[in-house]
Amino acid sequence: MEILLDSANIAQIRALLPYFPIDGFTTNPSILSKDSDDVKKTLTQLLELSDGKRMIHAQVTAADTAGMVAQAKMLQDFLGENFYVKLPINHQGLRAIPLCREAGINVTVTAVFTPMQALMAAKAGANYVAPYVDRLDNITSDGVKVVGEIVELLATYHMETQVLAASFKNVQQVYNVASMGAQAVTVNPALCEKLIFHPYTDKSMEDFEIDWRQKFGAKEITDFLQ
Repeated sequence: MEILLDSANIAQIRALLPYFPIDGFTTNPSILSKDSDDVKKTLTQLLELSDGKRMIHAQVTAADTAGMVAQAKMLQDFLGENFYVKLPINHQGLRAIPLCREAGINVTVTAVFTPMQALMAAKAGANYVAPYVDRLDNITSDGVKVVGEIVELLATYHMETQVLAASFKNVQQVYNVASMGAQAVTVNPALCEKLIFHPYTDKSMEDFEIDWRQKFGAKEITDFLQ
């Protein structure tokens, strides 16, 4: 499963990259408006952090098909082959999907809330569809269940489109969509940290340290090999 960071906070991303197996970054207009005062600089930094291998998913701000495609081409020129344009699942976005794909631009369809939206995006040629898990939960729906239905529906029709689940508030939601077969998730940096946390892991390491030092003092295990 691919794990992406849903953030444009460069400092937080830099802090995580040496440790976590991150496959890319996702942004949207809200994230950039919160995390960036200079969008070009932020995108340049994301490009540098992508290291020629991590994906960058960035959303257009145009509302019409022609504008979406034009912006997608400019973003592709700027961000390179690992760029994925995020398009909405509406009339204009649906029309833009095949036009972007024909231009050699990868597409992620965003703000997906139903399996049929995902199926239509897949039929139009989207590389990824991004269902919003917690937002569905907030309207008394079941976000994890919807992700599972999307995964199953796309598999039934042998669609190549992959599911990039988004909008998470806790680790349990991430685990649940992983169990449902989602091919990718995008999480904010704080939640990414929590993916590996368990208090008994820390307690176990502390116990190991205490037992070792009580027996062997300052020696390390490799000191016994000399």
